[in-house]
Amino acid sequence: MSVRPTRTMAPEVLRDFMTRMLRAAGCSDVNATETAEVFLEADLRGVGMQGLDHMFAMLDDLRRGTIDGKGRAEITREGPATALVDGHRGPGQPGGVFATDVAIRKAKEGGCATVGLINGADIYMVGYYAERMANAGLAGFVFSAAPSLVHPHGGVERRLGTNPLAIGIPTGTDDPVVLDMATSALSFSRVKFAAYHGEHLPEGMGVDPEGNPTTEAAKIVEGAIAPLAGHKGFGLGLCVALLSGPLVGGLAGKAIDGWLSEDGDRGVRGHTFMAIDPAAFGDPDVFRSNAQGYIDEVKSSRKAPGVESIRMPGERALARRRESLAQGVEVLEKTWEIAGQYAAKLGVDVPA
Repeated sequence: MSVRPTRTMAPEVLRDFMTRMLRAAGCSDVNATETAEVFLEADLRGVGMQGLDHMFAMLDDLRRGTIDGKGRAEITREGPATALVDGHRGPGQPGGVFATDVAIRKAKEGGCATVGLINGADIYMVGYYAERMANAGLAGFVFSAAPSLVHPHGGVERRLGTNPLAIGIPTGTDDPVVLDMATSALSFSRVKFAAYHGEHLPEGMGVDPEGNPTTEAAKIVEGAIAPLAGHKGFGLGLCVALLSGPLVGGLAGKAIDGWLSEDGDRGVRGHTFMAIDPAAFGDPDVFRSNAQGYIDEVKSSRKAPGVESIRMPGERALARRRESLAQGVEVLEKTWEIAGQYAAKLGVDVPA
């Protein structure tokens, strides 16, 4: 893999820069602040493809008017353990945080809750919302239907999204277990990052526009990404789409490809948030103790040659977050170059 030059900057400087760009692109103050915070959390964790670099797509959508920078989420239908939230085509992160907090409140009241978010934009780093539920002492699940970028097992055309899912589970320490994964062989952002630098990817990651297998990231960007682990990832991605689209009143696959269209049908995109309170089944402290005991057992198992430690899902990201807060957050020079171009168009000063 080629060397990817980076720069390091103070988190508060990056947060302010993103907030100012979002505001200049048409976001209300509250939406700009809440959206920038979630983008920053991705960069802090070392998943910049869900941070500043991914914000460029939102800036384009705000400029075109396909995302309403002032749109705010609200509950339009609810039951004792359910709610349907309309994002009013606002930025995805504020809608995602709103839906997550509704799920947390209802789960603490009734033991479990499921919340659907429709008419919202991409919520980006799905693990952020699952982690938010876990930090509230709940087991959290997030499913998100994405536009078509992935070919089905046995096919070569885009028919599925990368359709990510996340699971957050509280433990006996301050760090929850947080699984955040695409159901495709790679997330689109990882393919895009590789294309930035003219890199090749391992075999089996995707096909070119003609449907031929390729290792060239740039060709996969134009073609289709493979499902994760063949038929298994295909099945998982399909179910995530059904659970986060049709289940909550949204659509899936090619039907939502035009959700940001400037003309024509805008498919309704959906996301699903589920929360379970361990207290519904017993003492939550016992749950945490038993969960931590099993985690310790797994981590203490005999390691393969060259392996220093067995990490839990989310462990590396949380460690990176602490490091970034103390020493600064890393941003790809390529990403910073593009950010400067957007800032110039928006009339926003770039931090020194």
